[in-house]
Parts: sequence; C-alpha cells; structure tokens
Amino acid sequence: MAAPIVVDLASGPAVDGELAALLVEACSRAAGGGGCALGHPKRTGTAVRALAVVWLDGPDHLRLRVDVASLGSPEGTLSSREIEFRAEDPLPDRYRTAGLLVAALAAERAGAPTPPAPTGADPATDAEEAAATEPPRPLGWFVGAGGLAGSGLEGGPARAGGWVMATALDRRSGFFGTLSVSYAAALREPAPGLSVQWLTLGGGGGLAAPIRPLDALVRARIEATVDWVTASAPDPKKPPEAGHGWALGTRTAVDLLWPEGGGVALVGSAEALVRIHGTALEAPPKPRTTLPIGGFTGMLGLQLRLQ
Repeated sequence: MAAPIVVDLASGPAVDGELAALLVEACSRAAGGGGCALGHPKRTGTAVRALAVVWLDGPDHLRLRVDVASLGSPEGTLSSREIEFRAEDPLPDRYRTAGLLVAALAAERAGAPTPPAPTGADPATDAEEAAATEPPRPLGWFVGAGGLAGSGLEGGPARAGGWVMATALDRRSGFFGTLSVSYAAALREPAPGLSVQWLTLGGGGGLAAPIRPLDALVRARIEATVDWVTASAPDPKKPPEAGHGWALGTRTAVDLLWPEGGGVALVGSAEALVRIHGTALEAPPKPRTTLPIGGFTGMLGLQLRLQ
C-alpha cells in the first residue's frame, strides 16, 4: 500500500470536523496513491510520503499557509505557499483548495507532475488562489465610527455623541489592540444655562472570536480611558465662564460585528466604565456638578477593513 501524506492543522481556532474532512478528501483525490490523512507531523511507525502543516490565519480564515516537507529532507527545508481568499469565498471551498495545495506541493517536492484538480472543482479559480504569493499579512487593520449614548453626570441627564476607533487584529491568535476617541454632550441642561461636554480618549485591547452560525465576530476588550469634561455657563452680560475637570478610568466592553469577513461590518457595543475618582465641575455662578465614578455606554456604527 502506498504511503500517505500526513496533514496537521495547526495554529488557530479549532476547525469543524467537516471542514477538516473536506480538506483531506480534496488532498487524497488529487494526490492519489495512499492519499492523505490527518495526524501530527511527528507521526511515526508507518511509512509517510510527505509531512504537511496547514496554518489557519485568524478567526475569519481568509488566509491559510501550507508547509510541506518530504520524508528524509534536511531539517528546515520546506515548500511553503500562502493562500489569500476573498470574504465571499465559501468556507468549504477554502479548505478544498488548501487540500489541493498540499497535494501539489508534495508532488512538486517528489519531482512528480502537479496533480489535477478533482472532478467538480473550478481549476481556474483553484490555480489562481494556489498561485498567490503575496507576503504574509498576519495583522488586519480596521477603522470604525458611529454614535453613542450613555450615562452622564451624577444624577443628571444622559449624554449622546459620536466615536471613532482604530483596531489592529492578529488574525492568527485573535488578539487585537484599539485606540479610540469620542465626543458627547448632555442631552439637556443639568441646570438652567449650564451645558456639559465630554472628550474621551481610550486605548487597550482584547480577544476576538467568531460565531460561526451567525457569521459574526464577538470581541471582548478592556481599555484605559482619560475623560476631559467641560461645563460652561454663558452669561450674555459677562464673558463666557467655564469649569472643567479630568479623570482617569477603565472600561470593559463587548462588541458584536456582522458580517465577520465583510469589508464593511455593522458594529454594536456595550461598555461599562469605572473612573478612579469623581470630578467636581463648577462654572460660577451655576451650581456645582459631579462626574460619577461609574457609568455605561451603548454604541452603534460601521467598521471598515483597511487590510
């Protein structure tokens, strides 16, 4: 019996068993002989034609890298290829293409002709994707913007405004970092003639994971924040008077993005914030008001994928 190509799925979220089976089936049909089998590259005890590792690039699986080593090849010598898919490419087709690429690289290392695509596949599409040789891009860059609403002053009205957030996502691990800025104003005057505005800077990160049945991505993040709050009390008979204060804090949030792999995604977020200290604001001659220790914010907007 001919020796198989042993394939290992590594570095990434757990893969659905059906997807792994599709990869192995496509690889076996293209490779012929002993076909392909799932296992660890260090598998011993049976003859092996070649060892292959398929690296899953991030929760959206838009990139896959295939490394193939022939049995007895010098340590560190590999044939490698990275495939970049489009967001609209069906997930099963991505794994079939990865299986074809494993068989092709194994045949290339053995000096045999590249195996043909199995019946029912699209040879033109598979060849185009398998030939992609762009440098690996493990980081994804995104920018989002939208509106927000949440708690305001201690015992006072709520606030509403807008936000902008930049995100860098490591597609292989799911870890990401964020920088954000938001502006908001009180929905009504907490006291006659008194207006209040917030400027908030934030930075932090968290972990993202896909929700397959919903084609969505959920992110859990924690950030450090700086609030700059201004309370102004204009008097037509005098120059405008204002009080201001700032506070350090932290916030935790859960974001839901849909669709997961789209170039543009709808973003909904729920945030809970805690400030290290409350800040008293006083704009004479209007009453003293206080920035509370804690609060919450809801956000809705759009995210654009830059890379």
